[in-house]
Amino acid sequence: MESRIRRNGPPAAHRIESVDKVLRLLWLLRDRPHLTVSEASDALGVARSTAHRLLAMLVEHRFADQEPVSRAYHPGPALLEIGLGAIRNLDVREVARPEIERLAARVRETVQLVTIAGSRTLVIDSAESDELLRVSGRTGGSLPPHCTSAGKALLARLDMEQVRALLGPEPLERETERSIGTYAELERELDRVREQGYATNFGENENGVGAVAVRIPVPREIRPAAITVTAPAMRMEPERIPSVVDAIRHTAARIGARLER
Repeated sequence: MESRIRRNGPPAAHRIESVDKVLRLLWLLRDRPHLTVSEASDALGVARSTAHRLLAMLVEHRFADQEPVSRAYHPGPALLEIGLGAIRNLDVREVARPEIERLAARVRETVQLVTIAGSRTLVIDSAESDELLRVSGRTGGSLPPHCTSAGKALLARLDMEQVRALLGPEPLERETERSIGTYAELERELDRVREQGYATNFGENENGVGAVAVRIPVPREIRPAAITVTAPAMRMEPERIPSVVDAIRHTAARIGARLER
């Protein structure tokens, strides 16, 4: 990659070194599922403090995200939006595709593969139900994580200090009158998610829609993701939830096992 950037770039005499380093970081983010400060420092041949400043600038402009637990950097939503192919680096997407198709066929509802990009969820893949009345796949869709089942499943792996840093000050953004609006509410909800091992959403981002989500047990170096089964609320009755959760858990476990290989 280094030689290709040098060969296709301008003559060295006209190169702006700071811009060159940022562009090389973008190439690194495109071609790696995660990037640490030390890896960036080694690749660019600069001090760790310089690499940290450059990565912080990419985060500020949404070209990179920093994962709160591992502190590694991932391709950000700006890269996804302008089509630099960063989504291909989300290893979980390629592995999960056949599994979410099987799950959609099994539960006969729409299945979404979701991650968090910046402070919002991002639907990176989906498999739609074949029912006449169904929820659309919405690949590429983005919502506040505390308003979605997948977002809550992913937030539950963080402590509240990390959640606050990710979502910002109160009041929390609300999509409907049922959305969680305070950190006190959110903390209680995340405790419930941790206790039961799955998250739910009933009308919290769209009226008349219900969803259940389970986090995928991905290796530490892969961006966290969750699987959501989404359906018209009338088909997501309380008595159906255990069987849906069981199906999602089996799917998530299979994806996780393949990613560990």
